[in-house]
Amino acid sequence: MRTIGVLLLRGSRMFDLAVIAEVWAQDRTDSGIGPFTVRVCAPGRGRTRVSPFGEVVATHGLSGLDECDLILAPGRDDPLAEVPAVARSALRRAHRGGATVAGLCSGAFTLAAAGLLDGRPATTHWRDLDALATAAPAAELRRDVLYTEQDGVLTSAGVVGGLDLCLHLVRRDHGAEVAARLARRLVMPPVREGGQRQYAEAPLPANASRPGIASTMDWAMTRLSDEIGVPDLVEHAGMSPRTFHREFAAATGSTPGRWLLVQRVQHAQRLLETTDLPVARVAERAGLGSAANLRRRLRAEVGVGPDSYRRTFRIPAGGVTVGAWASTSTSS
Repeated sequence: MRTIGVLLLRGSRMFDLAVIAEVWAQDRTDSGIGPFTVRVCAPGRGRTRVSPFGEVVATHGLSGLDECDLILAPGRDDPLAEVPAVARSALRRAHRGGATVAGLCSGAFTLAAAGLLDGRPATTHWRDLDALATAAPAAELRRDVLYTEQDGVLTSAGVVGGLDLCLHLVRRDHGAEVAARLARRLVMPPVREGGQRQYAEAPLPANASRPGIASTMDWAMTRLSDEIGVPDLVEHAGMSPRTFHREFAAATGSTPGRWLLVQRVQHAQRLLETTDLPVARVAERAGLGSAANLRRRLRAEVGVGPDSYRRTFRIPAGGVTVGAWASTSTSS
């Protein structure tokens, strides 16, 4: 029987705690999963307020982490909130003693405060990656992965990325068959395709304050399916190529060619999300020419191909189909 420790700090995210509970605290021995012992460890072993609401009562003080095989640090509502010195020491001591230590979502910041990310790969929610780079400058930041692992220290991407990490830990410690059975009980794929880049919000281009550039951008946005290129943008703007490139970069922070490509890829994403058009037709309507070019461009920009992207983000008429993941049992 493995012992799982949960580091409970003020502001710990209820969702991450629920993920941990769903994976390790539910009795699923009837499916050959577990058993596990879960310890909820907090400074002072008292009530701890969690986010967004409520309190959790710890079962152990921080010394309870010393005998755990696996320690999980949930994310917190404020990733930069101070981590008590006693908690930092407890994490370092447990890791030195051979425990695996994992941070879910912004729990990576808790590991960073303990110095456990120094010299190791790390990730977190895509919105907090720059902040993590500042908090853990000696870490090797990985921006487009669902989780990282090295030397018994793991981190995960945002929110549901914590569940990907937990399934990975089950698969690592108990085998692929057990992890697959658990994934079916959770009604999710055992391994998700791609990284978290496909979920990140694409940054909007800066406002084009120069009227000639703004009108040319608007003109291009209505003609993405046409075979227009940078020379056509230059001609529409009525500028010399050198002046146009300089003005465009000053207005948007991007080159014209890069901007045009991003707009086409984003248009293809919207078509994949909202229509049932064949991939080749999506490529044509987005101005990317062929299905092969769309696959290449989409993989370069978001890390997955069009078929995988559509499976992830397209909701079919009548609701989501889960049959591919569901087991014959409907109980959790």
